Amino acid sequence: MRYILGALLIAGPAFGQAIGDGSSFNTTVGPGSAVDSNNISETVNYNGAGSAPGSQPTPPVMSAVAPTMMGGGGNDSCLIPSTTGVQVTLFGVATGSMEQDPECNRRKDSRLLGTPQAAGGLGLQVSGISLMCQSPEVFRAMALANTPCPISDIVTGNILIGRAAYVRMRENPEVYIVGYQQDPAFWDTLLMIGQELPDAPPEPARASLSDTFRRSSGSNNLAVGSDRQRDPEPAAAE
Repeated sequence: MRYILGALLIAGPAFGQAIGDGSSFNTTVGPGSAVDSNNISETVNYNGAGSAPGSQPTPPVMSAVAPTMMGGGGNDSCLIPSTTGVQVTLFGVATGSMEQDPECNRRKDSRLLGTPQAAGGLGLQVSGISLMCQSPEVFRAMALANTPCPISDIVTGNILIGRAAYVRMRENPEVYIVGYQQDPAFWDTLLMIGQELPDAPPEPARASLSDTFRRSSGSNNLAVGSDRQRDPEPAAAE
């Protein structure tokens, strides 16, 4: 009897109760037993670098970016930065360079030449103006303002200004006029190139400083004398 009861216990089914966070878990123990649960299975396919042969590789993100470059010297610099970036599927190139701004250099050099020495410059105003006159726009503006850019006379060693400078420009405009080739019609009309230049009208005579002082002193004396003549005469005795 004891052997029959033991055989029934071994061959009989066994049931288990789920314990945990509410998930079901059923277990059957015995011949041909199976384990069943509601666990979720997930399949992840990786196709990146080092993936299995035959998989489709993912192309990398384009990363060639033009580098940021700052001009050396901060705001007081005349360097212009230039950057370039090119990217293809698997290869990219990024470069950077700097170049000088000639107009900026001209302005700064002219300021250094023309600034008085007490303010940190060289005090050479004529040299500073001559440097700015290398620009065709500045040379034209100076001529229109009747203040032509200075021209040196090698014979006398003096600077030609006013009418003398215009006459020298007329003699050889290709040499003395900056930007003449850009607009020859303008300069030919302004300076009457190819025409006979009329004589300048005589300037009115200007009194010297001593003459002006004498005239002012004489007028004051005359005024004083006229005031004395206006003094009342004494009345005649009756």
